[in-house]
Amino acid sequence: MKKNDILLLAGILFLALVIATAYFIVYPKHGDMVQVSVDGVAVKTFPLNQNTSYTIQAEAEEENILEIKDGHARIITANCPDKLCVHQRKISKQGETLVCLPHKVVVSIISSKKATLDGVAQ
Repeated sequence: MKKNDILLLAGILFLALVIATAYFIVYPKHGDMVQVSVDGVAVKTFPLNQNTSYTIQAEAEEENILEIKDGHARIITANCPDKLCVHQRKISKQGETLVCLPHKVVVSIISSKKATLDGVAQ
């Protein structure tokens, strides 16, 4: 690699970093509601700013415990075989999800505000 190649690569990386930073500053997209769905059906909705715990019953023996604390939601306990849902990170931004595939449980962050127009198709 020559000096100009390195400068070009550094410039592209810097530009990508500036664009990504500007995007996250301008469009923070913080959600304010937590929606729990079991097998594709919305079961319960909670405010994200209210600390609570909720037991999600998928089937007779299938159980997940959702914790909403300090503006974040996470699954703290599950009796599924792999427990991947318990090891997922906390969520708080609109569009983020927690999923337990064996129990068909999806926990999503949504916004109660009406969506704004983000594009027009003709």
